[in-house]
Amino acid sequence: MSSVQIRALKPIEPIQPRLKRRPLGKMLVERGFIKTSDVLVSLGHQRISDAQLGHLLIAQDLISEYELFETLALQHNLPFLTLQTSSPDLDLQLFLPPQECLRLHCVPWMKDKNGTVLAASSPEQLAIAIQEMPSQLHPISGAIASPQDINKTIRASGDHLLAIRAETLVPDALSCRALPAQLKTILAITIPLFLTAVLLKWVTLVGLYQAFFGFSVAMVCLGMALKSSAVAVEMFTRKITDQKRLSLPKKLPCISILIPLHDESEILDALLQRIGLLNYPKSLLDVILVIEADDFATRTNLENADLPNWMRTLIVPPGNITTKPRAMNYALPFCIGDIVGIYDAEDAPHPEQLNEVVARFAAEPEQTACLQAILDFYNARSNALARFFAIEYATWFRLILPGISKLGFAIPLGGTSVFFRRNILEKLHGWDAHNVTEDADLGIRLARAGYRTRLISSVTLEEANNKAWPWIKQRSRWLKGYLITYFTHMRRPLRLLFELGPWKFFGFQAFFLSSISQYMLAPLIWSHMLLYFTAREWLEAAIPAHLLSTIIIAFIFMWLTSLVTYMIAVTRKLHRHLMPWTLLMTLYMGLGTLAIYKGMWELLTRPFYWEKTAHGHSEHDLAQAPSDESESSLSRVTNATEI
Repeated sequence: MSSVQIRALKPIEPIQPRLKRRPLGKMLVERGFIKTSDVLVSLGHQRISDAQLGHLLIAQDLISEYELFETLALQHNLPFLTLQTSSPDLDLQLFLPPQECLRLHCVPWMKDKNGTVLAASSPEQLAIAIQEMPSQLHPISGAIASPQDINKTIRASGDHLLAIRAETLVPDALSCRALPAQLKTILAITIPLFLTAVLLKWVTLVGLYQAFFGFSVAMVCLGMALKSSAVAVEMFTRKITDQKRLSLPKKLPCISILIPLHDESEILDALLQRIGLLNYPKSLLDVILVIEADDFATRTNLENADLPNWMRTLIVPPGNITTKPRAMNYALPFCIGDIVGIYDAEDAPHPEQLNEVVARFAAEPEQTACLQAILDFYNARSNALARFFAIEYATWFRLILPGISKLGFAIPLGGTSVFFRRNILEKLHGWDAHNVTEDADLGIRLARAGYRTRLISSVTLEEANNKAWPWIKQRSRWLKGYLITYFTHMRRPLRLLFELGPWKFFGFQAFFLSSISQYMLAPLIWSHMLLYFTAREWLEAAIPAHLLSTIIIAFIFMWLTSLVTYMIAVTRKLHRHLMPWTLLMTLYMGLGTLAIYKGMWELLTRPFYWEKTAHGHSEHDLAQAPSDESESSLSRVTNATEI
């Protein structure tokens, strides 16, 4: 309980339009905080944005938070509370969950003779919050406090609850939390049954070989059919979709950008510089650098960094797991934007990317909940592995993923340069904190809930993982996550079928089964090809000769189809140097086989372990210029305004 004396407080009533109050800008000028010209310029900027005058002034570093909110309290004849002058009674927060305090932008601050003093960042928000306060806190009187002090007060007593919530935000039915135990139970039953069947000769080795080989052939064909169809659809419809024009809305929304950081001190300076290049009104940017509590190096660097007013840090308290989705779940209630975007530490997004995101969301119906940008690499020339990786990304993000979207299938999202309508993201309970490919999982959950994901042509450059063992570790996490995502959503296949519908359900099966099995069963395919040309009689003992030849011809045809797809993907100006390397992509894809078996082992031993990818080891060797599609699309975004 605070001992600080404040003037008598009266319960605040909702602000009435007829009440005449002195203009905030005029009061700030009279108090000597800003100039009249600053107010006039900011009022002009306010006409094209949803930002309040005070936020515009803070974003332009014209006034401090203390000066703004003290004047705001004076304008409305309310007390102004700060952590320096008044100690909050943290026990009062037992009556209101911390996430609700964050949603309402308020906190029960103290008790006085008139009841509970509720601190909010604006009188309007105060009037709304009072209506939702539990009865135990009434009667309530109002006060003004800065958002920074409100958040610090909430975290002082609610950090532990917010951390637990971040780990369990997604409901059990849609989370992978219990999956490892379920898989171990299934294996404990099926392995003894399988061994018994072999010992009792209920199945033969030849029969097993035929079954496995038949399944592998079916999966290869299914995956090739899916990818070929996606590429064909994308190529034939690209010119039609390119004709659409985009316009920014008259009122620009606020965008919150989450950037999860873990051991990223080496590239921190480059990250801050790249984010600063984003050509979107800084008064409408809410960039949150999300840092793990044990990452002392990154925390120290940020404490010494001169961050702009539109960028802030958020420390994630320790928990049972340390994953990127858990960190983002923790940060989500602290966001203030209508749109929430994700960037990784090594990202170099196109400066106009946020303008395209806003224009596209404005043009799309509310059902479009997510936008995914193209990912590319700025170090694609560093070595052979980086070149192969760049070919794979060009094929995936420029051909296959857009085609899958146009076919009407659910899209497994990328982990960065992805943007959501915040209200829908919160409705879907954010990310599964235990899933190491939370992006792919969320893409499926969006589709299950009836929402759509669209691709935009804006490009974000990343750093390609160009060392063999780190590449295998990164890919093993991705493939382990694909396994986790598939098994999680297939725990109730009939419910999945009902929610996705037959067509998207088929697409879900085709994508995940083919993506996983092409690596898992690759050794069987390779051994089959080797035996066909060296010991064909062994194969003919299990597979008829005419069928064997047909399968070999089909494999050769599919290899040629993949080769043509890779070549099409690198025909653009920035990728033409990769054309000769497409001939060797089969060797590159073989690394995935090592990754899948590593991922399968970790699925049973360390299912929620996040294999960290090291960044900052490659210099930029590609100019940070947009792709051909990005240039044409961004040129069609009109009415962009710099503030």
